Amino acid sequence: GDNLISKNVDLDIAEGEFVVFVGPSGCGKSTLLRCIAGLEDITSGDLYIGEERMNDVPPSERGVGMVFQSYALYPHLNLFDNMSFGMKLAKADKKEIKKRVDHAADILQLGHLLDRQPKALSGGQRQRVAIGRTLVSQPDVFLLDEPLSNLDAALRVQMRIEIAKLHKQLGCTMIYVTHDQIEAMTLADRIAVMKDGELQQLGTPQEIYNTPNNMFVAGFMGSPSMNFIKTMVDLDDEQQPVIKVKGGNDQEHHIRLPNSMREQDGKEVVIGLRPEHITEKENEESSATTQLDLQLEVLEPTGPDTIAMIKVNDQEVACRLSPEFDARVGQVAPLHFDLSKAVFFDAKTEQRIEFH
Repeated sequence: GDNLISKNVDLDIAEGEFVVFVGPSGCGKSTLLRCIAGLEDITSGDLYIGEERMNDVPPSERGVGMVFQSYALYPHLNLFDNMSFGMKLAKADKKEIKKRVDHAADILQLGHLLDRQPKALSGGQRQRVAIGRTLVSQPDVFLLDEPLSNLDAALRVQMRIEIAKLHKQLGCTMIYVTHDQIEAMTLADRIAVMKDGELQQLGTPQEIYNTPNNMFVAGFMGSPSMNFIKTMVDLDDEQQPVIKVKGGNDQEHHIRLPNSMREQDGKEVVIGLRPEHITEKENEESSATTQLDLQLEVLEPTGPDTIAMIKVNDQEVACRLSPEFDARVGQVAPLHFDLSKAVFFDAKTEQRIEFH
């Protein structure tokens, strides 16, 4: 109907690049992928692959190959026939078909399984067959729509490594859709973060993680997600901008900010701070650490570290403690906040405040 699904999406993807579209369910990632593949009509705007405008080019002539969330394998055909089906339809030469299928099977370590039917395979093997079928068609652009979401956690990690190796080996352009931010961070050259059909930010994993454009991107990327602490900016007696942070026993700390924050005087801002920048260890290399004595309200040991929940300015905040730290629920612990790593957001617009 009148619903606009993709709004003002404008991006360039370089040849050979691995770009991941990430965002919550229903944000328009798969729709965008289907527009590139030609499975959805583009109502306005242009799609170019290379120098050619593709809006009216049928899917079969776009030079794209798509791997879907469901493997969509033919259950009555063996692996060889599944992988060669498209080429047989195109009446390709039998020798060329065998050469390409053998090559794809070799890359994906499926050579010893080519005579088996899909029902005799594990989930990870079926997913590799689906990728192999696309590989055989030798597309210019690989489109992968949540290909790992049907696999268990251990297999997902293994297949993630396989896909990264495959991209390195082939050097072709890959566009990958997922709602899993770990997949996005580990696989992508660049990440496109989407929300409600709009592109929120396009950047390298480091840019997205360290300098998010807004609070949505900051909160979506990272596990546990970034902490948001609301506070006011004031000028102290020396006309330096400060924020007030209240910890345990209602002790109030005044923390100095860069001079460029003077223009925020009297405004409400949100401090964005990752859990790993709140810890029991003092970062001696940082000149902007503040110590607060805070009560540990919840502890979640994860093995390599312990996630603790505390309260700052009456807001719940997650911090990362080292496993060696003898932490107990209810204990008051001296915690160091490394504000050199903080990102500041405007409380009204939720956009990142740029320092000049």
